[in-house]
Amino acid sequence: MPGAFNRRQTLALGLASTVAGAGAGAGAAAAAPDSGPAQPSLLDDARHYASLGPHRTGSPGNLRTLDWIERRLSAIGFRVDRQPIRYPDHAVRQALIRVGDLTIEGIAQHPVCPTGADGLRAPLILADDQAGRIDVRGRIAVVRLPHARHSSILEARSAGPIRAALDAGCAGLVLVTRGPSADALALNAPVEHPISAVPALVIAPRDANPLIAAAARGDEARLVMDAVAAPAVSANLVAHRPGRGRSIVVSTPLSGWFACAGERGSGVAAFLKLARLLADTQPDAELLFTGFVGHEREYVGGDLFMQERAPPREQVRLWVHIGAGFAARDWHEISDTQLMPLPSTDAQRYLLVPAGWIDQIRPTLRGLLGYEVPYPSTVENSSGEARHIMQRGYAQMISTVGAHRLHHSRRDDAQTLDAAGLEASWDGWSRMLLQVLKQQAAN
Repeated sequence: MPGAFNRRQTLALGLASTVAGAGAGAGAAAAAPDSGPAQPSLLDDARHYASLGPHRTGSPGNLRTLDWIERRLSAIGFRVDRQPIRYPDHAVRQALIRVGDLTIEGIAQHPVCPTGADGLRAPLILADDQAGRIDVRGRIAVVRLPHARHSSILEARSAGPIRAALDAGCAGLVLVTRGPSADALALNAPVEHPISAVPALVIAPRDANPLIAAAARGDEARLVMDAVAAPAVSANLVAHRPGRGRSIVVSTPLSGWFACAGERGSGVAAFLKLARLLADTQPDAELLFTGFVGHEREYVGGDLFMQERAPPREQVRLWVHIGAGFAARDWHEISDTQLMPLPSTDAQRYLLVPAGWIDQIRPTLRGLLGYEVPYPSTVENSSGEARHIMQRGYAQMISTVGAHRLHHSRRDDAQTLDAAGLEASWDGWSRMLLQVLKQQAAN
């Protein structure tokens, strides 16, 4: 296709279009949100968040994020404390598979089963969804997951073939996450899961063909998962500003696998801007802002907050949850390895509100791709921490969730952010929230 760019060129173009005119290097961008009297833009904050990563719970990037957000919320009058989180985990030094002269590096699937530096040697077998019908015992099963914007090992499209291979007795597992980016995609997983019994590696579809051919032949491979036990030690942030009446609660995840610029950073930027907006426009309101960790381990932090720190249902006026992909840029998909950045927002994002509010708020959302068609906030429609919150009966809830094209990819960095898309998303979404609060106050 004329004008198409290869992956390396696309990365350069995406980064250039994101930072053009900034007049500063990465170090200056990282410092911007905390320097000078001027308030940072949404893009400043989202880029700063990405620059602190990777954001895996307990990592240096995650801990720097907690310090930064605590400073920001404290500066506008919130009292911030931390709710400690700790769970078993591993630090991965090397995650790859070798077949003859071929080496493919990938993402370690958590919870990790270490092999040591020597790895696991075993024949390959192409399993996909056939693990229950072919003999995979003692072999490294190669499973091509269905095409999707993959996010979790528990999603039905992933869970079925993975569980089949494990139940059939595979010795190791290689997962090919087929999706629109052709990247290896990290899969969220609970702290305890049967996959911890075997070393499991996630690889990119673009790298998979030679391995699939080797699996079809039954070649021997060496799967290396060199990792050491390293507990995840972090904390939820809980920020409170006292006021009158029932609480307005705002929550968002703070952790993720990699830089998470579009997935997490865009929502964190909205979270910080909303804290200032509500502090200014709702001067008498009881405000509770909380940032969850443990998101990538199936919502450890969110569940602990709900158990120990969440206010009773009857004391919550409105709960706003900002999930993944608040406002990430979209791309033209040229081929499975070629993406062209667009100055628009990925429409694979959803807005959930109580059913009775939909007609009232719809006019404020015109032109916001994805958000302009809101859905009723029900347990069935929700996902992530929002589903767990809904399951506990917090019905007065507005939540967002999305999975942009580079969701859970190592490439979800500053290139996935677009200033105009961020600002437009904030303008419509925040107008909608203020309208809901005004209507609540009038009733």
